[in-house]
Amino acid sequence: MNEIAKSFLDVYASGGEIEGGWKFAKALQQAQLDYSDKGLQRLDQLFAAMRERVKPSRDDMQGSLQGRNFCALIAYHVIEVLRRRTGAHIDWHDKASALQELPAGMQLPNEPFARLIALAPDQGVAFMPLDWIEAEIFADSQQSKAADYVTSLIQQLERNAPVIWWTGMQALGCTASWQMMMAADGGAVLPLMLRSTAPMSWCALMSGLPGESHEQALQYGVDCLEKNPDGATWQVFSYDGYADIEEGRFDAVIVILYTYGTSPLQLKIAFPYRPAQAGRAFEILDPTLRGTNVEGEHVLILGNAMQRGIRSIKWAFGTTWDQLRKT
Repeated sequence: MNEIAKSFLDVYASGGEIEGGWKFAKALQQAQLDYSDKGLQRLDQLFAAMRERVKPSRDDMQGSLQGRNFCALIAYHVIEVLRRRTGAHIDWHDKASALQELPAGMQLPNEPFARLIALAPDQGVAFMPLDWIEAEIFADSQQSKAADYVTSLIQQLERNAPVIWWTGMQALGCTASWQMMMAADGGAVLPLMLRSTAPMSWCALMSGLPGESHEQALQYGVDCLEKNPDGATWQVFSYDGYADIEEGRFDAVIVILYTYGTSPLQLKIAFPYRPAQAGRAFEILDPTLRGTNVEGEHVLILGNAMQRGIRSIKWAFGTTWDQLRKT
């Protein structure tokens, strides 16, 4: 359902209406919902005007396509505000698909507001924003401001750790996958930096030309992690190295993640591999944690984000990380 949510938001931003339309279309456009603090204040004003002047019924909002579209748009908007402010990975589901993703035995309310569910898989949190929206429209309970509602969602996401940890871990996985692709293709694993300030662009610290100092490039990368000159929320530094594991010493892609803020995360992971030679295929071995500033259980909860980052890189020569992974 992510594409449906994107379609709703894109159509609204363009000044149009989704197929079937939505109620209060003129008022929606006047609210100028733009993901800002002022936009959230305008959403509060829209709800207040609806309660005081229109007093819509449940049949109006739940029993008509336009009413459901109106509520869905607001739900998509509020969760998009959350996503933009935290960087959290969030997927949209209907009730049936959400139950497939949630732990076995977990139940969802048999209520109309459960028809749209936003899942944050990294944190194991399910949001049902229609519950809040309908309470605001129908004055079912004491009203809460949109900004306060978003703050409550952020608190749920960060119950166990800052969201930036998962965001950084996904970037670590992306970087490991890119570097492993280079190694598997017989290329050089050059020192690379990736930062939150340019999360789609790796910065090469060497060009691979003769005469360059590998040691200087490594020291520069470490200095960037420590000093954070660009004020990034996270940085990833990677380079070629070695990993000593039970089977011996192997070439490895080394990746270091630093996040910043009140609860910083630092960790270093080695991704060992066996190069292709003498008729033997390239193999990716088990990663090993080389150091961290947090307890091991905190690292474990970040594993899915790392795997998502690994699989997000489309390898250039017709294979994948999983196909080369030693089992």
